[in-house]
Order: sequence, then C-alpha cells, then structure tokens
Amino acid sequence: MSSLEQPKTSTRRLATVSLIFMAVGFVVSLPFKENAWVFWLQSGFEAGLVGGIADWFAITALFRHPLGLKIPHTNLLPKNRERVIESIVHMLETDLLNKESIVAKLQHMTLADRVIKILRSILVLPAFRATVTELLVGLIRKLPKEAILEFANTRVTETIKAYPSKRLAVRAMELNEERRLDEWLMDQLLGYGQRLLEDPVIRDQIGRLAYTAMIDQEKNTFLRVTARTVQKVYSEEKLSLVIQGVLLTVIQDMRHVHHPNRLAILDHLRRNLAQLSIDEERLAKIDAWKASEVDRFDFVPVIERAYDAGLIELERYLTSDAFWTERAMPMLSRALDDWEQHPTFKDSSDQWMKEQLVRFVEQNHQKIGGLVRENLNRFDTETLIHMIEDKVGSDLQWIRVNGALCGFIIGLILGAIKVFVG
Repeated sequence: MSSLEQPKTSTRRLATVSLIFMAVGFVVSLPFKENAWVFWLQSGFEAGLVGGIADWFAITALFRHPLGLKIPHTNLLPKNRERVIESIVHMLETDLLNKESIVAKLQHMTLADRVIKILRSILVLPAFRATVTELLVGLIRKLPKEAILEFANTRVTETIKAYPSKRLAVRAMELNEERRLDEWLMDQLLGYGQRLLEDPVIRDQIGRLAYTAMIDQEKNTFLRVTARTVQKVYSEEKLSLVIQGVLLTVIQDMRHVHHPNRLAILDHLRRNLAQLSIDEERLAKIDAWKASEVDRFDFVPVIERAYDAGLIELERYLTSDAFWTERAMPMLSRALDDWEQHPTFKDSSDQWMKEQLVRFVEQNHQKIGGLVRENLNRFDTETLIHMIEDKVGSDLQWIRVNGALCGFIIGLILGAIKVFVG
C-alpha cells in the first residue's frame, strides 16, 4: 500500500466504523427506550446514524450509484463527465490563463531577480559544469577543419603579398634594435658550427677536403711547394686536428661580445639592414618576388600542424579545473552581477520577460485548454474517479465522520429537549 492510499483507506475505515458505531448504539438502545437517559442517547445514535447514512449516500452519489441502485440524481460525475471537463477547460482559458489574471499575478513579481537566483544556483552544480564542458568540446570538434585551413592559407598568402617590404625591413630593424636579434643569430650560428666541428665525422671530412685541395694545386708553384712541405709534416689525420683546433679557436674568439671580427660582422649586417629599408629598387624587387612566388608556397601543412596542436591544447584547457575556476565561473558570475546591478537593463529585461509570458499565454491558452481536454479524455471514467478519490478521498470520508458526529450531537440536543420539555 502506497503512502497516498494509506491515509485514504484509514479515513474510510474510520468513517465506516463511526457509522457502524451509531447503528449498533441505536439498535442496542431500542429495548430500553422507556428509560429517559437511554432515550436521550438513542436520539443521539439515531440522528448520528441518519447523518452518517445521508453523507455516505451524498458522497457515493457523486461517483456512482449507491448500492448499485439507479436512483435519480446519483452517479453525478460519470453522467456529467463532459460538462465537468469543459468547465475545467473553460475556467483554465477564461479565468486562470487570461491576460488580466496573469498581469495581476506578475505585477508584484520581479522575474529578473528570480531568474538570476536560479541561474546562480545552477552555476555551482557539477552537472552544469559537465554539460557546458561537453558542449564546448563538442563545438570545437565539429569545427569545419578543411574550410578553416583553406581560409587561413588564403589569408596568410594575401597578407604576405600585401605587406609592404619597406615596412617589413623597418620592422626587422626595430626588432633587431629592441631584442638584439643579430647577436642572437650569430650565437646560434657559432654554436651550430662548433657542434659540427666537434663531430669526428665532420672533422675528418674537413681534413680530407683540405688535403685533397693541396694535392690539386699543381699550377701554382708556391702553393705546390707549400702543400708538399705540409704533406711531409702532417698526415691527413693530423691535418684534420689542426684545422679543427684553428676553427674552434676562431669560434671561441667570436663568442666574445667585444671581439673585432664579431663587431665587424654585426656592423656589416646592421648597415645592410638599414640600407635595405631605404633602397627602393631592392624593396621593389622583393615585392615583385612576393607577388609572383608566394603562391607557390604551400602553407597548409604548417597551418594544419598548428591547428591540430592548438585544438588539442584548447580541449585540454576547456576540460581542466583552471578553465572553470579561473575563467568560466568568474565570467558567468560577473555577467549575472552586471545584470543584477545594471540600472536599467534589469528592469527592462524583467518587463520583457513579463510581456513575453503574457503574449505566449494569449497565443496559446486555447492550445493549453485543448491539451488539458485531450489529456482528460485519455482517461476512462473509472480512472478519473480513482484520481479524484485519491486526491480528495480523505476529505470526503471526513465528511462522513463529521456527519455522524454532528448528527449524534444534534440528536443529543434534540433528545434532551424532548426529555426535559416533553
């Protein structure tokens, strides 16, 4: 037995017991009606029995024929099923869901405050975070990759073509002055050259090339004599070590920031870069080269690698706690704060929501009534009766109990009047 059925059943049992109690009291008191006190109680039992039976009859007549007898004006709900349904629909359409009643109910409400409060409570729900994260990840996964790559490739190509070489040269000169790019580039080249020279294979290859070059100097008498002298003193292996040592020494010297050779090279690079920015002829050639040659470059593979890597990083960030706690939550909370504290937006949005709600009801209240009618017509009469009894059955049974008790009390009063007055 469900929790809804238990109170209804217990109340019905109480109503039945009260009726039986009145009937038993009346029957038992019949042989002793000559006694004034028993006669007085009999009057109470009699009136209580009549009141209980009358209320039982009235309540039963609402839903069915009492005792199965087709007494007129009983079985009221099944007989008037359509009228009851139409009355409910009419009340819904004309009284509960009309513009005037809704406006009257809404005029003392601030929908914006309620919506903001609801949204604030939703923000802290784990399910909301999971839903938003899944939505964002799903959106970035459904991005049209091919279209994006094609668009990016076109934009990169057009940007390179349209970007003036003079501005590029000036910007390169400015960046070089700000970040010392020429010095960084020289250090990178020196480091790369040192790593090559320290490689035994490269070292031996350099010695072999130098040794071969000396052997080939047959036309120059001085070089030929020098080469033969070196060949007598150094083997190919020793020559490789000597050349490696010399070149490594040069590289180490060039690493010093004040070395004359280093300063000379850097000065040469800077002067050429500065000259390039004002050399219109060379700049025009660079622009012409860009216009004709840039289209031959395929930037798609580079862009695709950057796109895939960026997508992975973005997805990782969207699913991290940092995104939700440092970005999403503060942003959403700040948006709600701005909405709540804005001097006019809150009032205008509240008015807009009320207008939309009223307009929706005006446009659809007949549909709502039709939906209610359709849903009620889906149930047969017995189901409707069961639903009504399930909701108000306890109160109806209390009417029987109260009828019996009230009848008993009134009977006692009337019996007392008969005893003491008659």
